[in-house]
Amino acid sequence: METGALEVITMRKIKYFASELSPKMDGMRVRVAGWATRIRDLGNIVFIRVRDREGEFQIICKKGEVDDSLLKLAKKITPASAIIAEGILRIAKNKEGFEIVPEKLYGNIADSPLPIDIFQETTELDKRIDYRTLDLRILKHNAIFRIKSIIANAFREYLLKNGFVEIHTPAIGLYVAEGGANVFEVKYFDKKAYLRQSPQIYKQLMTGALEKVFEVGPAFRAEPSYTIRHLTEFISLDVEMAWIRDIEDLLDLLEDILIHIFKRLDESGRKFFNILGVEPPKIPKKPFPVMSYREALMILNNEGVRLEGKDIPQTGEKVLWKFAKENYDSDFLFITDYPWEIRPFYAMKYEKIDNRLEYTPTKSMDLLYRGMEIVTGGQREHRYDVLKRQIIEKGLRPEAFGYYLDMFRFGMPPHGGFAIGLDRLTMMILNLSNLREAVLYPRDPNRLEP
Repeated sequence: METGALEVITMRKIKYFASELSPKMDGMRVRVAGWATRIRDLGNIVFIRVRDREGEFQIICKKGEVDDSLLKLAKKITPASAIIAEGILRIAKNKEGFEIVPEKLYGNIADSPLPIDIFQETTELDKRIDYRTLDLRILKHNAIFRIKSIIANAFREYLLKNGFVEIHTPAIGLYVAEGGANVFEVKYFDKKAYLRQSPQIYKQLMTGALEKVFEVGPAFRAEPSYTIRHLTEFISLDVEMAWIRDIEDLLDLLEDILIHIFKRLDESGRKFFNILGVEPPKIPKKPFPVMSYREALMILNNEGVRLEGKDIPQTGEKVLWKFAKENYDSDFLFITDYPWEIRPFYAMKYEKIDNRLEYTPTKSMDLLYRGMEIVTGGQREHRYDVLKRQIIEKGLRPEAFGYYLDMFRFGMPPHGGFAIGLDRLTMMILNLSNLREAVLYPRDPNRLEP
């Protein structure tokens, strides 16, 4: 970059120039932008600390060095004001090693006082969400979503490199993929429709043509849950593929995806982990430990943990994580072969059933990470007659599944898949205390704005 050039310089670029080309920096003309964090007015000189998403720098307005109109404007600037400055970069004895002397200065002045504390970070989460734009000017909170972006992009990157096709399916439909009543009903002109619980129906159908597919998108559950790990809208990382032999193919693929994600976090996310004061997670190794639902129940029974119906409760997931940590030194644990009673109609049953079991197992799995379920999936039933019978067994009407069920008459391949909860995965990687910290604008039974 030659002296006299004019460009927007972020903290990342300025740090690079400062460390690599500092002798050439003095006198460079630059354009910088960010938000004011601190203003120190000493009368004839005003220091403005400005932060962009990479870090901070300093603008200095001194009488005699800048036009009087700029000095006058600098005195009006308040914390959180949007600042754009064009001027001269010069070496200085401050922590950055440089400062900007403006020739032009623009300030969109922020109201004062601010509705949340973006400097001492004393505001409760609920109010921070109300003012999310301001909240994310705090580098620690901003870093959460930079890491979440790395996770989503690593997921997409791995699948695209391995022959998967990204699809985009409707969020509004006629059918309820998971069954049950936890769906949001919407008025669709003169019809009744629903927000999707997942893209399940569509991604299954696409294995009958595109074979290997994935989708990144929202899913909705009308559950009146008021916990730190449930929301009514969440981002689901969905995968489905054809021609699988059994559920082992799914476990193998999921392990590879997560290993790739964790490698990307190690390569690209370290500065964000440092900002948060969190250790980057260890890159896991294959294979992840696996236990059957029956084996999990034996462990939970020994620990005195009761089920919620046939579902494993959160306390049980933590007990099983402790077991995996102590016996396999793993933060991950697959649980397989869940009962048919707690799996959706499209789950494939085992044809030969262990006589010791009091339930019908399915070719299904959940993956726990640090004591929380982050993935659910399994092999799907692809045979038309069996699928139709299973829909009836669940108390549902086959005719209510129109085009979905009909496609299984035309050579649907053996297939299966899974869905990763992006928000939960981010929460657990960063040891956040509440899922809402990892969601820009969370939706729960009490929150519909912003």
